[in-house]
Amino acid sequence: MTECSQEAGSPESDTDAEGDRSNKPISSLIEELPRQTTGERIAIGDLVLWFEDRATLALMLIFGILNILPNPPGSSVVLGLPMLYLSAAMLLDRQPWFPRIVMDRGISASLFQTLAYRGTPYLRRCEQLLRPRREQLSQGWAFRFSGLLCLILSIILILPIPFGNIPPAACMTFLVLALAMRDGISILLGWFLSLVCIILMSGVVAASVIFVWHLLVGLLS
Repeated sequence: MTECSQEAGSPESDTDAEGDRSNKPISSLIEELPRQTTGERIAIGDLVLWFEDRATLALMLIFGILNILPNPPGSSVVLGLPMLYLSAAMLLDRQPWFPRIVMDRGISASLFQTLAYRGTPYLRRCEQLLRPRREQLSQGWAFRFSGLLCLILSIILILPIPFGNIPPAACMTFLVLALAMRDGISILLGWFLSLVCIILMSGVVAASVIFVWHLLVGLLS
């Protein structure tokens, strides 16, 4: 990963000051980050450093929650593309590589604060229900299969379907949280919900294509 300098506004990376973050729940790290940031934006590079080896899953959670929150029309494309890239990294079971220009870009601190305020209470409740079990489903082929499901859901998410971003984003958020908590039973549930979402949303896409086709044929005939 590209290193990010500790510029003004960047979150503090001193583990002595913040304690060992590796054992903290992701919800706590999301909640703490705005308090460690003084600038107007939080760079992707700072997020990677903050979440350390859980950066891929944490970024998936962050963009998943952002897609669930109310957003202007068309924003699902902007917020969905990072999830598409991260899902591909999960499918390949590799750490994602970000060029410097991407590492320097980021999320506005006010938007992240909204995410932390509105999203972490739900994340914390889910984390309290999840626990490590059947951990083999959070690694190896099972992890890559989860990445494949997230990749398909990400493609559906960026399609211009009214309110069509919320179901796939919610499924990915739950599945990624289950992976982060190494809860195999919840991962299986996440697979089921994801497959149901893919089938239903594929039907919506097919119906929309057929409707538009008949509409164009009617206009041109």
